[in-house]
Amino acid sequence: MNLRSARAILASTCVLFALVQIAAFRWGVITPDSVVQYGQALSGQYDDWHPPITAWLWRQLLRFGTGGAPFLLLDVALYWGAIGLIADRIAVRHGVCWAAAPMLIGMLPIPFGQIGAILKDPLMACLLLMAVALLVRGEEARGWLRRFALPLILVAAATRINAPFAALPLLLLWLPQGWTMSPGRIVASASIAIAVLLASGWTINQAMLRPHHSQPIFSLINFDLAGIIAQGGPNLYPTLGTAEARAFTAACYEPKLYGARDADHCAFPEDSLAAYAARSGASPVGLWLSAILAAPGPYLRHRLEHVDLNWRLAVAGVPDDAVYMMSEPNPFGLRFTPNVLTRAVAGAARAMAWSPLGRPATWLAVALGLLIAAPRLKSRPLVTALAASALLYGGAYAVVSVSTDLRYNLWTMLAAMLGLAFALVEGAQLSRRRMVAASAPLLLVVMLEVGGLLAG
Repeated sequence: MNLRSARAILASTCVLFALVQIAAFRWGVITPDSVVQYGQALSGQYDDWHPPITAWLWRQLLRFGTGGAPFLLLDVALYWGAIGLIADRIAVRHGVCWAAAPMLIGMLPIPFGQIGAILKDPLMACLLLMAVALLVRGEEARGWLRRFALPLILVAAATRINAPFAALPLLLLWLPQGWTMSPGRIVASASIAIAVLLASGWTINQAMLRPHHSQPIFSLINFDLAGIIAQGGPNLYPTLGTAEARAFTAACYEPKLYGARDADHCAFPEDSLAAYAARSGASPVGLWLSAILAAPGPYLRHRLEHVDLNWRLAVAGVPDDAVYMMSEPNPFGLRFTPNVLTRAVAGAARAMAWSPLGRPATWLAVALGLLIAAPRLKSRPLVTALAASALLYGGAYAVVSVSTDLRYNLWTMLAAMLGLAFALVEGAQLSRRRMVAASAPLLLVVMLEVGGLLAG
């Protein structure tokens, strides 16, 4: 098969699976977050519980149609457009057979199904995926494509509070190579890049969109204060007596999240923290750091228990959240009805989620192994950037996560998968010793994952 025919087949396959994805999730899974952000998109009035950029972007998409359809079509176009560009690049440089790797990644049931939900997490992943594709293709004669990667990276970095961790390595990859040729230059460039990401996020989500300040940071503070109590630590709530704090913790705290069993009753501790900060002028970050420093042991045990669930490392089972099929009631006419295709994707995703392939811990281990292998690869900058993006973003959940939904780690998994695809193309360049060292984190993690299932 000649290259032209192969490229036509790759393009046709991307179009085919994009149509299948649309048919399976027409017109987008509707979650509670989807309803809230659609209401803001309609009104043009935003709050910062979710970064407003997603609702603002949805508002712009409403010019092309109501409901979730334009949002879903944008995600699908970015997703399969990026996969097609990456597969084409690999086909040209390394042969048609290797181009199957990114195509297979796109077809995996978890990422394939996660794109069907109208949420900021798949949006961020699709934006970063397309940015990677443009950076990859920008290495060729069409270097001007790299310019379009920058706005995608900046917008993606504004979609979640921890998204700058994912965006930073890709922004460094976007910079001219001379800026990252030595450790000193990397540190200087990273410092500038962090400042740019934070400044652009603040400009978009605060200065331009001027949201109502709902102060979501108190959700994190409340979760950690309750976790400290649950792990035998002291009551560090400035607003609750010890007996009251322990009662709320017993009723509301679980290592996976706070307030799942009785959300209305459990809102009081968090609300009281916000009221205390407003009344006293105390810094929310100061309250949070003071609590951590006052009880580092209980805090660490609480965080380790939570991140084990978030990464699905040594757990006896996994929740049924690999692909959403819900349709949250709402007054806006948004509705999602699963069909045969939806159920088939969800069933396959559920099976994948139980296996090592569907666990964030697996792909964090792969990303660590890629950093070990990358110095001996021709595509070192690209593989390093993807691995670092996966590790920084997934690793950030060890500190800032308040829930364990699999969607939070969608980009962690995709970035590591892509990095692995590029590394496998050049795997023959690695010595046996480096191959063993790069594989060691993955083998250890898989043993822990299997051990957790057997122990359960």
